[in-house]
Amino acid sequence: MKRLIQSYQHIFVQLLDNLLYSYSMLLFMRSKWVGSVLLCTTLFNPNLAFSGIISWMTTLVFARFIGIHQQNLVYSIYTYNSLIVGFSIGFLFKISFLSVLLTVGTSVLTVMLSYALFSLLTRQMKLPVLNIPFLFVSTIIYLASIKYSSLFVDLFYSFEGLNIPNIPLFVQGLLKTTGNLVFMPYDIPGLLILVVLLFSSFIAFGLLIVSYYTGIFCLALLKGSFPHAYYNFSAFNFILIGIALGSIFLIPSRRSYFIAVTGVFVSVFILDAASVVWSFFRIPVFTLPFNVIVLLFIYVLRDIGYPYINDYVQDSPEKSLAFYLNFSLRFDYITPQPHLPFLGTWNVYQSFDDQWTHQGNWKYAYDFVIMDENNQTYQNQGIELSDYYCFGKPVLCPVEGTVIDVFNMLKDCPIGAVDKHHNWGNYIIIHSIYGYYVELSHFQEKSIKVSIGDTVKQGMVLGNCGNSGYSPQPHIHMQIQYWPQIGSETSFFYFGNCINQERCLCGNLVLYKGMQVEPLTFSRKRNQTLTFILDDSFLYSFCINNQIIRNIRIIIKMDMYGAYFFHIEGTNDRLYFGAEQQRFVCYRFEGKKDSPLICLFASLPIMPITIDRGVNWTSILPGNILGHVHPFQSFLQSINHRLNQVKGRYQFSENNQSINGEIFVNRHRFTSKIIFHEIKGFQEIQLNTLKKQYLLTRIEDTTA
Repeated sequence: MKRLIQSYQHIFVQLLDNLLYSYSMLLFMRSKWVGSVLLCTTLFNPNLAFSGIISWMTTLVFARFIGIHQQNLVYSIYTYNSLIVGFSIGFLFKISFLSVLLTVGTSVLTVMLSYALFSLLTRQMKLPVLNIPFLFVSTIIYLASIKYSSLFVDLFYSFEGLNIPNIPLFVQGLLKTTGNLVFMPYDIPGLLILVVLLFSSFIAFGLLIVSYYTGIFCLALLKGSFPHAYYNFSAFNFILIGIALGSIFLIPSRRSYFIAVTGVFVSVFILDAASVVWSFFRIPVFTLPFNVIVLLFIYVLRDIGYPYINDYVQDSPEKSLAFYLNFSLRFDYITPQPHLPFLGTWNVYQSFDDQWTHQGNWKYAYDFVIMDENNQTYQNQGIELSDYYCFGKPVLCPVEGTVIDVFNMLKDCPIGAVDKHHNWGNYIIIHSIYGYYVELSHFQEKSIKVSIGDTVKQGMVLGNCGNSGYSPQPHIHMQIQYWPQIGSETSFFYFGNCINQERCLCGNLVLYKGMQVEPLTFSRKRNQTLTFILDDSFLYSFCINNQIIRNIRIIIKMDMYGAYFFHIEGTNDRLYFGAEQQRFVCYRFEGKKDSPLICLFASLPIMPITIDRGVNWTSILPGNILGHVHPFQSFLQSINHRLNQVKGRYQFSENNQSINGEIFVNRHRFTSKIIFHEIKGFQEIQLNTLKKQYLLTRIEDTTA
C-alpha cells in the first residue's frame, strides 16, 4: 500500500512539474516558480485557466496513447502549444460542453501538427517549432467558430477590475501588451509577468522593455500616432521576437541584441500587412510576425555560420550564457591542436609571421632546433651537418591520421647552401582525423619510414631531422593547412602537449622565437587511476571548517547520451567529466550550489595526464561555479564575454601525487588541493574559500 501511495505521489509530482514547465515556456524558460506565477495569473479568467488545463490534460493523454512518452524530445513542444491553444479558446468562448469538446479536438490536432513540424523543421532544417502549431490551429478555430452558433462568446470587458487607473499611456500599453502573452490584456497580469521576469532573468526583462518600445516607436512613426500604437495589442510579437532572438535561440551578446532590435523593426511591416489580411476574416494575427521573423533570422544566421547560435537552450538566458561561456572559453574544438613533433627540449627557430620565410600565406608555421646553454645550435665549428645537435634526431608524428604525400629522395644541403628549386625538401603530409593537414619538412635523405596510405599515430617515428630543401641549417619545419597540396596556405594552430622552460603548459599560446619547449610525457599509470567505469562507488567524509557534516557516496553514472558524470547518491547533483587529448576534464556541473562536487570541479577543472613533475597550468572556470552571479553581472558579461572570468592556477607536486591550486574570484584568492588515491580516483579534495574550508576524505568502503 505504501509503495502504491509513493507511486501515485511520484506521478502527481511529474504531472505538476510538466504543467508548470509548460506555463514557464510561455516566457521561453523552464522554471517551476515562473510557471506557478503564470498559472496563478491565468486564474483571473476562469475560462482561460480551465480551457488551458483541459488542453494540457488532453495532450498528455493523447500523446501517451499514441506512444509519445515524457522522455521524448518534443514532449514540451506539445504541451506548450496545446496550452496556448486552450488559452485562445478560453479567451474567446465561455465554458460549456461544446467549448470543452472544441478544446479536446484542437489539442489532438495540435499534437499531430507539432510532431509533423518537428520532423520537418527541427530534424531536417535545425529550426525550432516555436508556436507555429498554435498559430495554425487557433486561426482554423477562429475561422470555423463563425459557423458555430452554439458557442457563446466571452465578454471581454468583464475583467476591467484588473486594470490600474490613472497610469501613463506608455506604461499602460506595456502592461496590457505583456499581459497579452497569456491572453490577459490587463494591467495587473502584465505587471505580474514583468515582476516575475525581472527576478528570473534580467536579460529577458531588459529585452522585453527595449523590444516593446522599439516596435511601438516604429509603429508610431509610420502611423503618425503614439496612442494608436500603444493600443495595438498584437505588439506582444515585438516582445517575443526580442527575447527569442536576443537571448534564447542566439547566445546573449551585443550582436544578438542588435539582431533582436533589427528583427523587431522588420516585424512592424509584417504585423501591419498581416493585420490587413486577417482583419478581413475578423481574426487577430496571433504570432505570425514572431514565427516568420525568428525562423527567417535563425535559418539565415545558421546557414552563414553565425558563431552565437544557441544549440543547447538552457532554462534561462543567463544559464544559456553560462553554458556557452563554460565551453567557448574553456575548450577550443575548432583550432587544430597537434602535438610537438619531437622528444626532449628544443627551441623555436622561427615562429608565426617571422622575419625570414614565415611570411604571407605561409606565416603560420614553426621551425625547431636544439640549442645548448650558449644558445648555439651546433658544436665544434658548425661546418659539418653532424655538428648540429638536431641533425639525425627522430621526428615524431604530431597527429593521428593518414599519410597522403611523401617525398624522400633529396640530398641534405651542405651548411651554407640551400636548394632553391625544392623549397620544402623531403617532406610528409598527413591528413589528420580532425580534417586538417599537417606538413613536416626538411627530413634527412631517405630517412622517412612511412609511405602514402599508411595510418599513423601520435608519437610514431616518421623519420629523422635533416637539412634538405631551402634550409640554412638542420631543423624541423611544421605547418597546418586545409589543402593537401605541398605549399598550401597555412592556418593558425597551437600545440596541445607543450610546456615551456618554466614547466608551464602553453595551452593556446603562440610560441615565440627562441622559446625553449618540450612535449609532455603521457602517464599510463595516472590515466589508469582516472579511468572510471559505470557504477564505480566511492565513500567520502564531507567536512566544513573541520566539522564532519555527513558521509556521501559518489557514484559513476552515465546519461542517455553516453556522457559520464560523478553523482552524489540521494541528490540530483552531477559533475560531467571525461578524458580527451591526454587530459582529464571536468566539463560542467548540474545541481545545488553547495554540492560537494563543486569542490572537485574547482580543484580539478582540467589536468594534463603526464608523468612530468612540477608541471603547472592555467584554467578558466565557469563564472557561477564558486558563488552566485548577480543578474546584472550576467547582463554585463553578455556585453563582454570575457568579463568577470574565474581563473585558476594549478601545479603538480614534486612527486606528482597531488595538485595545488589558486583560484581567483572577484579579486579574492581561494586555494585547493587534490591528493590522488593510489589505486583509483581521489584520496582527498580540499577547497578553502574566504569563510569556509571544505574537505572530502576518502573512506575505505568494504561494501562498495
